[in-house]
Amino acid sequence: MCRVGGHVEFDHRSPELGLVLRLRGQAEHEIRFEGGRSERFIVRPNQLLLVPANERLRGQMQSVGAMDIFNARLVLKRDWIARASLGEFELHRLDLRWSADLRNPLILEAMTALVREAEEPGPMARIYAESLALVILSELVRGRAVGAPEGQSSGAMTERRLRRVLDYIDSCLGEDLSLPQLASQAGLSSVHFARQFKRLTGLPPHRYVLRRRTERAAALLGKGETSLKALALEVGFSSQSHLTAAFQRVYGTTPGAYRDLQTPAVKLPPISF
Repeated sequence: MCRVGGHVEFDHRSPELGLVLRLRGQAEHEIRFEGGRSERFIVRPNQLLLVPANERLRGQMQSVGAMDIFNARLVLKRDWIARASLGEFELHRLDLRWSADLRNPLILEAMTALVREAEEPGPMARIYAESLALVILSELVRGRAVGAPEGQSSGAMTERRLRRVLDYIDSCLGEDLSLPQLASQAGLSSVHFARQFKRLTGLPPHRYVLRRRTERAAALLGKGETSLKALALEVGFSSQSHLTAAFQRVYGTTPGAYRDLQTPAVKLPPISF
């Protein structure tokens, strides 16, 4: 995120694709493009700006009123785009154009969720953030004629592929799983994997992994006296608080209370008369 206020001069060019979300404040912009074209516009809260790779933007910004300006900026690097799509989406082929007001509710929702995740990481920080970035990438290229290279990201998630992914998740719950890891088990790009996994299981990958970690924790709570902190790390949560939040969401109670319920009550010996 960046914070600016007052009058600002800028000269920007990046080899990567950028997306900017105005979080707070209103500002007037004047941008000059190479070739002499210029554009004036006002940016308001919840407005999205799309900045294509290698587009040089020069100009000035003047905040409206005394309020400071807060922006969140997402950079989608060309190598990440290529890996996530197995070459189907290559940055130089997307032909994305500058936009001072990108109106896409799904991208806005995903960007807003990314901001919340950056400010307060949740139990599925990495895989959740990757899922949100994939939503944004897919929406940016939706409707464009971008064909998949032969034999790469084509193909369906078969029952055998899905079982391999589910077995891999169960065997690696304690690790920092990522979407590319899971997609590679299915032999698909991250883009196609995320879409087909949800179609077959009813859950996006990060939600499925969260559920399995919570279920594994529940199974272990009744065995031994392992501390909740150690148990959380064992099943893949980064902290006990993340385990507790996820557990309450699924089971409606805390891990400690759940463990108490699993502990057999002390039985008194029968009374003889």
